[in-house]
Amino acid sequence: MRRIDAGVTYRYYLPRNWFASLDLTFLSNTEQSLKLRSGGRGGAGKFLINSNKAYWGLGGGFSFNNEQYTVEVDSRNNLELFAASELNLFDTGDLHLTSYLYAFPSLSEKGRFRSDFNIDLNYDLPKDLYFKVGLTLNYDNRPAVAGRETDYVFYTSVGWSL
Repeated sequence: MRRIDAGVTYRYYLPRNWFASLDLTFLSNTEQSLKLRSGGRGGAGKFLINSNKAYWGLGGGFSFNNEQYTVEVDSRNNLELFAASELNLFDTGDLHLTSYLYAFPSLSEKGRFRSDFNIDLNYDLPKDLYFKVGLTLNYDNRPAVAGRETDYVFYTSVGWSL
């Protein structure tokens, strides 16, 4: 199995904890027979929590993506709505949590629904060491190959930070 996931986000902060955002995303995933899913999202949201220890934001907007497959299925262009939730607890002592959930109901393919979920939990150990555990989950109710609706990656790591 091979999976490559990348993205770039630009967020413009507005008064009263509102924000506008633009995202470019790229996913190559052999489990779901995706040679490349490239897309762009544009939307707005609001931080419900925004402090020097944590933030939690909700947002939504429009997403467009192009999907090319490793199997003999025609490429797809999709226009979707998206709803998002992002949580980051970053100054809570030795424990750090980052998580997001995106839901994508399709506008161009009736009945299609996708979602992306990620959670990372990081625990600081003595001597600048840390332990990290995480989960990434992608769901598509209409994948290129039937039976491959869900793909996930579960990982653990031990590391050292400067």
